[in-house]
Amino acid sequence: MSGWKHWLLPSVLLMPVPAFAEESEDADEERDQIVVTGSREANASINGLSIAPILLPQNVRVLDKELVEQTGYTDLSQLFDLAGGMARQNSFGGAWDAYAIRGFSGDINQGPDLLINRFTANRGFNARRDVATLESFQVLKGPASALSGKGEPGGSINVVTKAPQDRFHASGELSYGSFDTRRGVFDLGGPASDGLSARVIGVYQQGDSFRDFNKADRLLLAPSIAWKPSEAVRLLYQLEYNLVHFTHDRGLVAVNGDPKALPRSRFFGEPNDGQITQRTVQHQGTIYVDLAPGVALEAGVQYRDGQMSGQSTHNAALVGTTLRRQLRIHDYEWQDLSGRVELSANGDLFGLEHQFRLGGDAFDYDQRRIFYRFSPTATTPYGIDIFNPVYGQPKPVAPLNQDLLEQLHGESVYAQDLVTLGKRFSLLLGIRHDWIRQANVNYRTNRTDRQAPSVTSPRAAFTFAPTENLSAYVSWGKSFRFNQGIDAASNPFTPERGEALEAGIKFALAEQRLTGTVSLFRITKDNVLVTDPANAGFSIAAGRARSKGVEADLNFRPDDRFSLTAVYAYTDARVVEDTRPALLNSGLSNVPRHSGAVQAFWQSNGKEPGSLGLGLGLTYVGGRPGDDVASGFRLPDYVTARLNLSYQLTRGLKAHLDVDNLFDAYYIESSYSDVWITPGAPRTVRARLVFAL
Repeated sequence: MSGWKHWLLPSVLLMPVPAFAEESEDADEERDQIVVTGSREANASINGLSIAPILLPQNVRVLDKELVEQTGYTDLSQLFDLAGGMARQNSFGGAWDAYAIRGFSGDINQGPDLLINRFTANRGFNARRDVATLESFQVLKGPASALSGKGEPGGSINVVTKAPQDRFHASGELSYGSFDTRRGVFDLGGPASDGLSARVIGVYQQGDSFRDFNKADRLLLAPSIAWKPSEAVRLLYQLEYNLVHFTHDRGLVAVNGDPKALPRSRFFGEPNDGQITQRTVQHQGTIYVDLAPGVALEAGVQYRDGQMSGQSTHNAALVGTTLRRQLRIHDYEWQDLSGRVELSANGDLFGLEHQFRLGGDAFDYDQRRIFYRFSPTATTPYGIDIFNPVYGQPKPVAPLNQDLLEQLHGESVYAQDLVTLGKRFSLLLGIRHDWIRQANVNYRTNRTDRQAPSVTSPRAAFTFAPTENLSAYVSWGKSFRFNQGIDAASNPFTPERGEALEAGIKFALAEQRLTGTVSLFRITKDNVLVTDPANAGFSIAAGRARSKGVEADLNFRPDDRFSLTAVYAYTDARVVEDTRPALLNSGLSNVPRHSGAVQAFWQSNGKEPGSLGLGLGLTYVGGRPGDDVASGFRLPDYVTARLNLSYQLTRGLKAHLDVDNLFDAYYIESSYSDVWITPGAPRTVRARLVFAL
């Protein structure tokens, strides 16, 4: 056990975060004035700041629980389209929510970088995230590594979760939808005694899929306790338990380069493989102490452990009409302990207002991967005919392929200061230094490989607002990201290094009813991992990739009855330097040049009985490369539409009807290669009852 754990572990039960989720009559007005929407305080936010959005020198998108209720979304990935500049990536056969932000996708083998209340939550093989606990979904474009640590230069994602409230509340949802999908949710909580509140959220969902022989179920339990022993001290403990069973499904194969040549329901695995099991337990705690006016101390700890296990049949190579297949058996386990201590000081100095943060964090992560794989040959293809699949073949023997222990340890110190002068200028300066120690133990070869990178990541940004309705900003920063895993020769990967430059204009018109941002960006990144074409299942590092583009978002809310949000992104992401000539100038996998989405919602009379609600949405995703080895395989563009209808039965009971992919478009969501293609769902209808006390 690392030395830093000795002082961190004893305080695990005392760790929390800004106490209660207090609601006031002015809550809506307050939400308009700060970056962080919802009821958690700023220190749960991705950037830890409280500032008018027009003065923040960065492009920020915040999608909250109100949008989730209106649209009926259940998975985090459904919010990606409305975030702007996010592109769906290979989901590892349905195992996790994968995305690229401004062209860069994070770890291609373990999913994207994701923060939960500013704690890193993506280490390990984590299941798709349910939105039942979501307070707000925050997308901070550009580098944010000064506070959040390991991350992408394209941006950082943070989920602020629901905390206990200082009033009694009870709500729930029952729904039934296409493919016999059933879902139940409850959210119950309130004060238990003076200064003490509790909350518990639960979800159970199960159903089939538009894909043949695909079933899935999900259980989520999320209790939390908040304690406010005094006005100066606030504590919170949150637990999330997730248990998911899903069919590991590698999707379709392209026929003569056409990814839509086969029915989107066709399954090439084996129904008798059973399901993959994913289990994750997450503990989070924080304490927030007001030391003096404007001075506060925050300390937090997170412990996560999980496992992913099961067997599945995977597409390997198409020969004629026969698809050769692999048999894979996974047995993965991991433990992740992290902590953070941060001192904040807000006040005036030399006529300038400062929001200063000084802190340090550390983590300790172990992951054991035991992996068996049968690889097909011409004599033992374990094949299936793609036009007339016959299931139930005898299973081949899958020999041991990997038996690895990855150990990661890291410490860092950071500082950030936001300086503002009235309502016209803001200057954001930040710096972070990371020390990482990585060891990969290969039990098959009795070989251990180590590396210990140490990196400094600076950040600077500036905003000028000539009027209260308009501002311009520039932002620059460097990022650092250690690459987990090893290559085919058991060598650890050199860490990724990124540099991002961004400039933009923000506006807030019509008494802030119409707001938006237009930004230009250019990002370069070294040592991006791509698929190793010579060794299936392994990666190699590309030399340098670059992404540049334009993003725009707009929000319009003329009154309490109507709201509209829209995003557009032009992203040119490609490899610009490499020792392999075939990769030069090739586009990055699954990243479209053009993408956009719009969502509008109208409600006739709020929560009054008889009130009608109508929501309409459109999503466009342009053509994009279907792999990262410059094969020429591409995915076509697509447009999908959604419809949301609601009727307020009583003040506490509302009926919803949600229709996704309204016009039943056949589209491809993402791919890893031309034999691992994920089709999008057909028209999906869901009816639900939502009640609240």
